[in-house]
Amino acid sequence: MLMVYELENPEKSPQTVISPYEDSYSVFALLKDAQGNVVYQSGLSFPTDMAFLLRQFAEEEGVQSVMALDRTAATTQGGVFSLSGGAQDKYWGVSAIVVDKSGTHFYLSLLQRQKTAFELIRNQLPFYLLIWGVSLFCVVIVSRFLLRHAIEPTEKVLKSQKGFIAAASHELKAPLAVILANNDKISRLGDGMPDIQKAAKIIDAETMRMSKLIRDMLLLASSDSGTRNINKTMVNIDTLLIALYEAYEPICSQKGIPLDADFMDVHFPMLCTDRECLFQILSIFLDNAISHSGTNAPIQIKAALSHKDVTISVIDHGQGISAQDKPYIFDRFYCADKSHTDKFHFGLGLSIAKELAGFLSGNVGVRDTEGGGAAFFLVVPLKSTVTTGRTSWK
Repeated sequence: MLMVYELENPEKSPQTVISPYEDSYSVFALLKDAQGNVVYQSGLSFPTDMAFLLRQFAEEEGVQSVMALDRTAATTQGGVFSLSGGAQDKYWGVSAIVVDKSGTHFYLSLLQRQKTAFELIRNQLPFYLLIWGVSLFCVVIVSRFLLRHAIEPTEKVLKSQKGFIAAASHELKAPLAVILANNDKISRLGDGMPDIQKAAKIIDAETMRMSKLIRDMLLLASSDSGTRNINKTMVNIDTLLIALYEAYEPICSQKGIPLDADFMDVHFPMLCTDRECLFQILSIFLDNAISHSGTNAPIQIKAALSHKDVTISVIDHGQGISAQDKPYIFDRFYCADKSHTDKFHFGLGLSIAKELAGFLSGNVGVRDTEGGGAAFFLVVPLKSTVTTGRTSWK
């Protein structure tokens, strides 16, 4: 140690030389002259009694006699050894014989407590945390930069695809209207001609099917682009449900399906929401229920009121939904009928219902009907926030 050689200068007092090392490295120093008299002793204390440590120090170092000091002509330093304290603490020990420039001999004993692994980590923890924080920050910045450049081409493709779907759907509306108008003229001109009447009916049915698909695609395109218009008004839920029932009761009656209204006993408060969106969601549920219900399998429109929301359910007793299909039933273009024998459903209706429910700050779901069938429900909060892509109202 440098301290040992600094003690060779007799012009410096031992305290002047040793004190800086005591403060910086927590080193205990004991300096004796050749006769064994204490020249300097540190005031530093350790968990273990110092007298006990010094006895151990002497045992580890061996017998140091005055004759040994007399035979030493130059400063020498012994090796480093380890001591065990009485409080499960450990120490490093070093001994040295110091010969100053005047030829005077001194015996130096140095002790330093060994720091535990926890103490070493604790002392370095702020530095490690700083390094970790800087590294994490750099990783996040680089990752975002790389991801942005990696995703940018995909985003352009998706944006282009959505734009194409919206433009194509919009442009197809005009030719479909022309086809329907001319098909109606052909149907009138072919009055009394069965083949022409049959062909005209097929054209009319397929054109209406395509028109419905285009309307659904336009709605989803407007939802994706955030341009869907939400018209918020005060809606009377009782009136809306009655209108829904009256619109679908003739359709159900024609197909031999009983339609029940289970909401007459509940008085609903006025709800600030988009009436068209709400009606369209429930219409999708009813269309779906009618399509999957057989003759004499009743459909029920049910509504319930709680202190925070309104739940409207359309319950059918049809074929139901398998557990395999249920997680994907609200996905776009998902059809439980893998054979696609049902030409009037494209797998868009329920996904549109989910999109519209999101605009109303509500949610949709499905559960099994006891005895078979499915119950689709819409939950709308009483104090809802209606949002579009960029605008919100409260």
